[in-house]
Amino acid sequence: MMFSKHLSLKITQWLDKRIPPATDVSLHRRNIFIFPSRFGFLFLVLCVALFILGTNYQNNLILILAFFLLGLFLVSLFNSYLNFSGLRIVIGKVGYPFAGDSANVPLWIETTTKKQTAHGRLHIALYGKNVQLSVDLDRLTNPVDVAVPTSSRGPQAIPRITLSSFYPLGLFRCWTHLQFASTILVYPSPHPCSVVTYDESGEENQEGPVSDQQGHDDFHSLTEYQPGQPLYHVAWKQVAKGQGMISKKFSGSSEREIWLRLTTSSGPQREADLSRLCFMVLELDSQGYRFGLELGDTLVPPAQGNHHRHQCLKALALYGFSEVSHE
Repeated sequence: MMFSKHLSLKITQWLDKRIPPATDVSLHRRNIFIFPSRFGFLFLVLCVALFILGTNYQNNLILILAFFLLGLFLVSLFNSYLNFSGLRIVIGKVGYPFAGDSANVPLWIETTTKKQTAHGRLHIALYGKNVQLSVDLDRLTNPVDVAVPTSSRGPQAIPRITLSSFYPLGLFRCWTHLQFASTILVYPSPHPCSVVTYDESGEENQEGPVSDQQGHDDFHSLTEYQPGQPLYHVAWKQVAKGQGMISKKFSGSSEREIWLRLTTSSGPQREADLSRLCFMVLELDSQGYRFGLELGDTLVPPAQGNHHRHQCLKALALYGFSEVSHE
């Protein structure tokens, strides 16, 4: 058991030196591995058996067949390498999954030159796992999404991804283990609960956030629609007249600011509270509330829209971690 772990650690360290993390990888002799497949070994045994048989019986036809198959074996070796070395893999923008969900890692697969086109099926898997999907390089549609499981919130490194090919005859397996210089920001898993908000003075809102919702007070004016605003604020009559996307602005109690606050700063209860806050953020955002978030020394000012939702969920995901840059 200890030997297996030690060997796995040594292999990982060797891979880190040979194939360092990158966002754009072109396959070449430094990061490609090639070895006969099971079928390739059986094919080689057949060549040896035919050679021995032809030698014993002094049959030139059998010897010619043995040499022809051996030559085909060697030609397949070079052809397999040249086909695989023409690939270039670029990682795309990774989404933001919730803990427990799978993150889709988009890979753009291209050829390094216009003259050289890759053929055959490309098998993709997480390092050490079974093949997750196979794509036909002759009918490739970019990007290819690789599912990476997540278990907890926070920044998570993308595991090595194994790409392999048996083109052209299945005699050789070409493969590589790529490490991408990118991380996945995992939001907390939302836990359904009642929404608890606070006012500017820090007092808990006993009546709930309903009275603070923008859009249920007196109509004030029309303004230009901003991306992320709720669709029920859109003045559809003006849209139907061809005046573009215009939003209704309301006045009244909506001017009051409401806050979400983390009350537990440590211990096992903290993760449960972060999951509840995640649900509250999603709930308030879906109903068009303007709200802020307070997590200890971290403050997200009151706002609304898609960008504000991401800033709140990002703060929840990174709470307790060292600062990590994410767009």
